[in-house]
Amino acid sequence: MKKSLSVIMSTTMALTLFSSAALGAAAPKTSADFSDLNQLDSATKAKFDAMIAAGIFDGVSDGLFGLHDKMNRAQFAKVAALIFGLKVDSSLKVSSFSDVSSTDPANGYALPYIEALKAANLTDGFGPGTYNPAGEVTKEQLAAFLIRGLNKDAEAKGNAGVNDSTVSNWAKGYAALAIQLNLLGNLADGTFGGIAPATRDLLVTSSYAAKQQFVPGQHAEIHVDEMKAYTLPGGSQAQVKSMLQEKTTDGWKIGTVVKLTNSSSSTIRIPDYELRVKTADGTDYTLVPSASNAHSILPQSDVTLSYMADINVKSDVNLTDILWIDVNDKVYPKQETLLADSPVDSIVWRGKDAVIKDSALLGNWGATFALPGVTSSLKYSATSMSKQFTGQSPTYIVQVKVQNSGSYAETIPDFTLSGKSEGQSFIGKRIEESPISLNAGEQKYIHFAITTDTNTQLNAFYVLTPESFLKQGQTTPIQYYTGRIGFGLPANGGTDTSTVPAGGNYTFGTPMVFEQGNEFINPNLAVSLEELHVTNNEETGNKTGLAKFKLVNKSDKPIPVPAIAADLTGKDGYTYTGNRQTMGTSDIAPGTGVVVSYGYTIPSTDQSDQYKLNVQGVLSGAGQGQPTNGSSTYKSTIASYNVSSQTDNDHNNVSLYPFKLNIKSWTLSQLASPTLSYTYKLNLDMDITRDSEVIVDNNFSKLKFELVDGSGSSLGSSSFPFTGTNRLVSGNQSLSFNNLTQSQIQNNVSIKVYETVNTPNGEVDRFIAELK
Repeated sequence: MKKSLSVIMSTTMALTLFSSAALGAAAPKTSADFSDLNQLDSATKAKFDAMIAAGIFDGVSDGLFGLHDKMNRAQFAKVAALIFGLKVDSSLKVSSFSDVSSTDPANGYALPYIEALKAANLTDGFGPGTYNPAGEVTKEQLAAFLIRGLNKDAEAKGNAGVNDSTVSNWAKGYAALAIQLNLLGNLADGTFGGIAPATRDLLVTSSYAAKQQFVPGQHAEIHVDEMKAYTLPGGSQAQVKSMLQEKTTDGWKIGTVVKLTNSSSSTIRIPDYELRVKTADGTDYTLVPSASNAHSILPQSDVTLSYMADINVKSDVNLTDILWIDVNDKVYPKQETLLADSPVDSIVWRGKDAVIKDSALLGNWGATFALPGVTSSLKYSATSMSKQFTGQSPTYIVQVKVQNSGSYAETIPDFTLSGKSEGQSFIGKRIEESPISLNAGEQKYIHFAITTDTNTQLNAFYVLTPESFLKQGQTTPIQYYTGRIGFGLPANGGTDTSTVPAGGNYTFGTPMVFEQGNEFINPNLAVSLEELHVTNNEETGNKTGLAKFKLVNKSDKPIPVPAIAADLTGKDGYTYTGNRQTMGTSDIAPGTGVVVSYGYTIPSTDQSDQYKLNVQGVLSGAGQGQPTNGSSTYKSTIASYNVSSQTDNDHNNVSLYPFKLNIKSWTLSQLASPTLSYTYKLNLDMDITRDSEVIVDNNFSKLKFELVDGSGSSLGSSSFPFTGTNRLVSGNQSLSFNNLTQSQIQNNVSIKVYETVNTPNGEVDRFIAELK
């Protein structure tokens, strides 16, 4: 009887899971239709609504979603097939797995979906020849399903994997990559929980994240046909590289760049031919050569030549051909001979008004591309995107992976990205200004910053190549851009970066997982967050946040302190930029660690007890050891965690990592001098312990003692370091507040204790305790 009941319940769940899509419900359901989803926050509800509306998930019964129920492998097969758009043959009645049957009343419906998963290499079964359709989906199995669906199986297998006993050996790479891709996170205890069954809430949120990241054909390459080369008299081959047609006040600016190649064994002179552009109505316009054009071509080499003309035609002009003409003006009438005719109508770039209409030239996010017109073995693909603000204007930071598939070292040529919206183009700039070279087989990342107008909605990024033309008698060349290819935005619209790890709820003191392949954190550097305190600052009327990171060098050589930033985002969506402490240490010695602190100014209206922490690599405007806090600094997120602020310390347990203080007792006495000045003397009995692995210097936090009267007014303060002269030590010590006047002497005075950190933007004070 128990088995029969189980079959009935499983069948009911299978039907209700997908009832909206399969049966065509009269009114689309939302999270509001399920009583157990009412307590979810708005962001999570939106994810549930999207998956319910798509027919991927439904409730387990009328009015109940089954938030914490488990899902079996048959049910998830259908979910995965729908998420990744797999081809499903509903006519299949026989499975390649011995334990999957169309006659199974509980799981038979899933046979076509299970076979679709196998055909797409999303699963190889549970055991030899079996799938285990009724078995529960574990968290590590879920990770494997999703990673394979995103076509990242090879990347997972090449991943070192998590160092986590809760994850099976075969799944360690999948778990690590699932964390890095923001699909799944760690539990509150810092473990992944790989062998535990995955509940439906986790299945929904992780499936949603995978669906947002999934792009059909995302690894396809944008293919551009090379322009035909024409042999000219004199031994050179001519090829059109780019073609500009841009509207001006008086008409049109026409520009072209051609490449001439010398395949011979001797230097040849560039022939003095005319270059003309032909329009659809048969009109020819002569193009003027740039004053900076080369005059000869070395053996087995090539040069690029620039030409331009301004034509005063108000109506639209359609360019069709570039013509090479040999003009003999030594005879009368002069003789003109057509040497080559290159069609160019397919490559004309209309400047800021250009729109790529050929879908073959506008790839999906993540598509691989090469630079048109450039002979190179370098391949490029966009990997992540984030948005930050420069003043009131949003700036999109696009990370592009560069791979050298050739046999020789190459330097990345000059190009940029532009953001395209309806009727507007926003030309970006490459953040890395220095030349970047890649050895054969090497891979690196470059970044582009594209600043747009407020409320602009981008729909694509175009790949642009800079060109120039120098007029005769001028010293400053005319700069312009041309393009031929582009790619769309991420499937999630860029609201979440696709490769940034999201480790869920962070456990203090545990190593952070960073974006794989990032160039900011040395692989031998262990980074952990040791403290996050948010306290009220009565003097300024706001809150003060203080985060402390420990960086430990696990190698046998010094490692520079990385240029990283750390932002906090509260529950209301407001982001607070951390001001990094002034650093005196530029390198971390082998086997030792340092502490890097960040101070935050948070409005008193912020009631968050948990924040989203984004750790970011500083891309520009900063030195290696000390990032600036200016608006010109661009940042790329390399890790993201949910972090709870720690409770305030009392005087018996004060944490100023790597130090811990126990203020066991204190007395405050008053002394007078013959000159009618007064002194308060504070006698302290303290125990101080520290983490011996961490080295601190004179820039480390100080302990500030402030003498305040009954009304809260400050009567004086003194700060004491943990290193150097007058440092705080364990045992008894006396601190003095000198030169007070008689009007400042009161009976109900107290001592407020602060941790104070110096940053380039000023001092950050964290309130610790009040001694009365």
